[in-house]
Amino acid sequence: MAVLQHGYKDILFVYLDAFIRDFDCKDVQDSLLSVLSKEEVEIVIKSKDAESATYRLFWSLLAKPESVVKDFVEDVLNPKDQPNYDFLMAAIQAEYQSPSLETKMYIEQRDRLYNDNQLFAQYNVNRLQPYLKLKKALLELRPAKNVLIDGALGAGKQWLALDVCSSVKVQRAMDFKIFWLNMKNCNSPESILEMLQTLQHQIDPNYTQRSDPASNIKQRILSTQAELRRLLRSKPYENCLLVLRNVQSEKAWSAFNLGCKILLTTRFKQVTQFLSAATTTHISLDDHSLMLTPDEVKALCLKYIHCSAQDLPREVPTNNPRKLSLIAESIKDGLATWDNWKHVNCDKLTTIIEGALKVLEPLGYRKLFDRLSIFPPSARIPINLLSLIWFDDKSSGDYPMVVVNKLHKYSLVEKHPEESTISIPAIYLELKVNGDDYAALHQRIVDHYNITKAFDHDDLILTSLDRYFYSHIGHHLMAIEPSEKVDLFRKVFLDFRFLEQKIRHDTTAWNACGSILDTLHQLKFYKKHICDNDLQYDGLVNAILDFLPKIEENLIRSKFTDLLRIGLMDEDDTIYGEAYRQVQKFKDRVWFIDHGRFHQHRQIINLGNKEVRLVLYLDDDFCLMALAGQELLLTDVSLEAEDTYLLKDENDNSETLRMEVFNNQKHLITLHSNGSVKLWTLWPDCPCRRHSAGSRQRVRPPASAHLRNPTETRGHKQLVNSAVNRFSGNHSDQKITAFYLNKDSQPGNKAQLHVAFSNGDVNILEWDELDQVFKKSQTPTLKTEQLEIRSIVQVFQRFYVIVTADSTLTVWDLFNSYGDQPDLPGFDVRNDTLLAMEAYDERNEEATVLLIFKQSVWRLKFIPGPKVILNAEAVDLSEGNYITCGKRSADGNYLLLGTTEGLIVYDLQTSDTVLRSNVSEQIECVDIYELFDPAYKYIVLCGAKGKQVLHVHTLRSDPHRREAEDAGRSRGIVWVHSADETSVKTSARLEPNVYLRSLMDMTNERSQLLVVDSKERIHQIETASDPNARRRSSISAWSTITPTHAATKMRITAISAHDYEHIFAGYADGVIIDVNRDEVLPQQFITEPIAYLKQVSSNVLVASSHDANAPKTVIFQLQEAESEQWPLYLNIGTKYACLVGGPFLVLFSDHGVSHVDLTNPSAFVRPEESHESLVGFDLKNGLLFLAYGNNYIEVFRLVFSNSHLTYKLICEQKIGQTEKITYLSASEDGTMFSLGFKSGIIELFSLDGRQITLITSIREVHMGPIRQLRFSPCKLLLISCAEQLCFWNVTHMRNNQGEQRPNQSRSRRIKLHSVPHEDAVDAAPIASDSDAEPPSSLPRQSFADSQREAELWLNKRGNADRPELLACIKFVGNEASQFFTDSTFSKFYVIDDEGVYYHLMLLDPSRLRLPEQSLEKITDRSLDQIGDLQYEEYLRIIESPASQTEESEGADVVGDLVLDKNSKLDDIDLEPPDTILEEETS
Repeated sequence: MAVLQHGYKDILFVYLDAFIRDFDCKDVQDSLLSVLSKEEVEIVIKSKDAESATYRLFWSLLAKPESVVKDFVEDVLNPKDQPNYDFLMAAIQAEYQSPSLETKMYIEQRDRLYNDNQLFAQYNVNRLQPYLKLKKALLELRPAKNVLIDGALGAGKQWLALDVCSSVKVQRAMDFKIFWLNMKNCNSPESILEMLQTLQHQIDPNYTQRSDPASNIKQRILSTQAELRRLLRSKPYENCLLVLRNVQSEKAWSAFNLGCKILLTTRFKQVTQFLSAATTTHISLDDHSLMLTPDEVKALCLKYIHCSAQDLPREVPTNNPRKLSLIAESIKDGLATWDNWKHVNCDKLTTIIEGALKVLEPLGYRKLFDRLSIFPPSARIPINLLSLIWFDDKSSGDYPMVVVNKLHKYSLVEKHPEESTISIPAIYLELKVNGDDYAALHQRIVDHYNITKAFDHDDLILTSLDRYFYSHIGHHLMAIEPSEKVDLFRKVFLDFRFLEQKIRHDTTAWNACGSILDTLHQLKFYKKHICDNDLQYDGLVNAILDFLPKIEENLIRSKFTDLLRIGLMDEDDTIYGEAYRQVQKFKDRVWFIDHGRFHQHRQIINLGNKEVRLVLYLDDDFCLMALAGQELLLTDVSLEAEDTYLLKDENDNSETLRMEVFNNQKHLITLHSNGSVKLWTLWPDCPCRRHSAGSRQRVRPPASAHLRNPTETRGHKQLVNSAVNRFSGNHSDQKITAFYLNKDSQPGNKAQLHVAFSNGDVNILEWDELDQVFKKSQTPTLKTEQLEIRSIVQVFQRFYVIVTADSTLTVWDLFNSYGDQPDLPGFDVRNDTLLAMEAYDERNEEATVLLIFKQSVWRLKFIPGPKVILNAEAVDLSEGNYITCGKRSADGNYLLLGTTEGLIVYDLQTSDTVLRSNVSEQIECVDIYELFDPAYKYIVLCGAKGKQVLHVHTLRSDPHRREAEDAGRSRGIVWVHSADETSVKTSARLEPNVYLRSLMDMTNERSQLLVVDSKERIHQIETASDPNARRRSSISAWSTITPTHAATKMRITAISAHDYEHIFAGYADGVIIDVNRDEVLPQQFITEPIAYLKQVSSNVLVASSHDANAPKTVIFQLQEAESEQWPLYLNIGTKYACLVGGPFLVLFSDHGVSHVDLTNPSAFVRPEESHESLVGFDLKNGLLFLAYGNNYIEVFRLVFSNSHLTYKLICEQKIGQTEKITYLSASEDGTMFSLGFKSGIIELFSLDGRQITLITSIREVHMGPIRQLRFSPCKLLLISCAEQLCFWNVTHMRNNQGEQRPNQSRSRRIKLHSVPHEDAVDAAPIASDSDAEPPSSLPRQSFADSQREAELWLNKRGNADRPELLACIKFVGNEASQFFTDSTFSKFYVIDDEGVYYHLMLLDPSRLRLPEQSLEKITDRSLDQIGDLQYEEYLRIIESPASQTEESEGADVVGDLVLDKNSKLDDIDLEPPDTILEEETS
């Protein structure tokens, strides 16, 4: 019998296409373990489709011995108990016994290819995506067309071409004729002729060259090309492929453009750009999607280093195949290790790089290229810096671009024309270059930026600096003279303007704009240069490191908030002192000191444009998030590192409904809205290696931030649905609706996954530790016949508790497979929705199931015994908010609830709500993670609806509640992000579970603020205090009133504070309380919530409800009324009321303006019927301004005659803006008015006679509806209130009238710092108007106050980027609805919807000097000390303005009214609209 020359391994690949068409690896998954390792099978099975899995299977078999392949063909393809592929086995065996001629030709060509490329045959790793793309391109290739593979040095171009050309399908398409030429040295006519002759010899080995010594080289080339064209057009070669490797230039390719199919590889851009897409298919291995995958990197390393995959490093140093091969080879030869390979000279790599750079030597550019090494690795280098290091002559003009283009031609640099920058490919960074003049080159870079001049510029935007400066200036400062280094490091890295701009344009690992991480790293890395052994600066740097994480949210959410302004308002004396020092050179800017209370310093994870749906906090400070974009993001949140992984199923866009980790947090189970359950491997390798020892203390070089690997994306490991369906085919069309994971950690016990299907069946899968997957257990299916199971848990290893979508609860005894609905007295959850269910064991051997519904929380207790007893207990939740999510702490002490109004921390031991936070948010997801620390107890994560950030809160023990100790353990906890209100014994204090509401009013004398909290108590805040009090003085003038009606738990919906003696509160049940007397005002008319309440004079109180079907208004006379007509009842919904002309009470409602003569209450003038609702109004200087829903503006003059009030129309005009109006405010003299819109736009108009003219339109500053606008009495200032409080320079806007800002303004986050200095001329300071001095007849502001106001705001200016914006204060919450001021417009009072109280005091330029504690007095504090101080000692204390003696207005002035000569001042309305400001929108 003849000996067979071929083996199964040779024959198998001939049938690759048949396998791709008819074979599914999952059918033989278990059998594959007999021929492949577990890791190899896992890689095959997790492929995204059957075709990819087949390729990976064949490539794994290619590396196996012949005996293994034989076992695959004869055993795996013909199993006894699995799907049978004997037809494939039979075909392979037949071909094996008698191979066809085509098979023999293929094997011959493949063997020859491997034999000519020994390193490829031994070390090649098949790359799936590039392989498929190139194979497709070659199969579609026709003669006279090209396929080009380009990529950086070492990208794997040659081996990819070899791999694909060894495919039987490609060989067949080329008629088994592929000719290879290496064009590396083909750069002269002689070498071109030599290569042409080589090709000629490959085609026809018997061909003899006719020698014609008389002919020149050009003629010989032409004659050889002609002969080759003739040969290649002949029948045997019409489909052949010519492979040109390492093409150096377009001329080299042109010489071989012979009309056949061509595949060429090159790294040179000149070749890539020369070949048109019309004739050439381009495949770039520099494309991120075609780079080495983690599995391919691992496989390549294991080719060289024969070790376990777990022994490989977690972070691979490169994804360049050539470089990685050389590193692995050095480690294999014992010349290096994974830890020290960077410090070991690799001669091979150096030789390769030096060889690539030889193209520069004849041109004299090598020295210029070497000088690029002074820049940080992978930096985007501005082209305008190159002339500084390349040429001594600064006037070289465009010459740097000549060099750049030459380097780019040879792919030695990458150009980024949109940024006018270049970068160096990573592999060239491995070449170690040293130069004697490099220190001088660094000095040139530093001198170019002229740091001293740039930072002494009197603008808050450092306009002369670019992105490169913010990212890398420290790299160059380290290399300059020590005498200058320290001063410049301090000038740069301690400047709040620099820190702000750096944070704004840095990005996260997932490309979200705005990140503090690199700034923190650089401060730590350069700290020794900044401090220079000076303990004073050491304390300052530590304070900044603590300060930046607290304010990141403020900067991310508003691009117009200044870090310097935030620092000046900070409670930390070190930060405040440094900010105070820095603002001294900006005396013409607007600065505030904040004396408010209940501030929050919330830390965040910036998610860019994604919202978070689910979240888990893992060990080692990792956070796992399910994002709205169907992605799972796993990232380090320690502020020390940024390891980030992206988990995603590219073929599934369903939403993640639930996720749970197990197996020591190595694996993840997710449930999806399409009914699938997936198993994921969280870490790319051994989880114990995901943090090296001491990683929390590691300080990275800043340049390594730009070596950050692209976020690794990995797919799921197992689709659990398939694991069930393989053994029980009856679930193939059923969705999994719930799962329960039994993480039994007892030795010998396996974790179990219980899955419930939509038809009610419940199956159990067991964890296979060897294969790291779930497999079907022997337990039979439980058929509950309960449709749409929503949640399932197991109790005592015996019972299932099951809740369905309609909230039906059943308990199943698994011993007898019987289920029943238990009789639980009081347990009624009909019409409720289950959100979460958790089972846990109690210490007394009982078990509890915690059920969290939208409207209630229940504990279902299982009491063991001869007969198990069930008890249901409702958790008493005092808050009436809808629950959105919930999580119990691991120690069982606390229940964390997310609601439509924020976070609630509920003490499960004492049944109390102990803490509230994020009250302005609708919480979407929560998690609580227990810390084992004496002080810091828990990490709390929460994501909110509509927010692209994740909040990271910390709960710590309350050191001031030792009396609450229970069994030696403190039960008191407080938020770390909230100011510690308990460390100062003062009446200005709220319980931890109470917060201020944004409902407030100010008395006419401006001496008191009246504020309501969440327990419906009223707080009186004295605004008058000692003007010489320290910034952090203690508050004594803060008192609390609790009306008797609060016992009803009715919500206060309106409040009015006319003066100290007259305070009224309106409730949700229509009751109105005289707070001082604690009496109910008698009226039976209104039973709906009081929406508007205002005392318009000493004797008149107006109350109104805004019920859509039956609006009502009641007018009280507070003194004894002689007429029985009082109180007066009107069927209108009053939004604002005021007295004019003496007895006339003007009422504004949605339907228009009405009024009543108080001397004749029956004379009520109703508003004219209108189809459009009134959405904005104001009364100033006898002028009535009205804005309607159709964006028409009407202006009337008030006319008093014969004891009647009439309105004379002055003008009517429709504005051009189509957005919905939300607010209108006019200036004191009525010559200007402004409109606020729902989109956040503000428009400023002038009124000249009967003409309304648009002055300017302000866009892209406010992002939410405008809630309030107000002019200062002297018209220098306009204040807008929405999600932030903005102060506008009216003078600038009037001086630049008609100069409309383009729709796309320059963003401070992505600012181009190329604005010439002359742009600053537009930042005009506030100048005195001719009419700025208020007339002496103004009743609302005294002449002295008006003068003081003008002095304070005169000559204030904005920055060059937004000159009309003087200041911007971003609220912690989502918005504030109103603000109040003092009479001189120097103090501002606001409460946002998060309950934060802001008391902003304008910094008087005359007092602008260093605070008592200057930098010289700063003591050294470590980071730990700073961390302790910020939570225990830093407090915000109110320092109130001096008391005002004259009657004055509150926050929202509605006008100077024309007074009747006989009217008395106390009969006139001196108060503006208050709580109705946010309700003016219909």
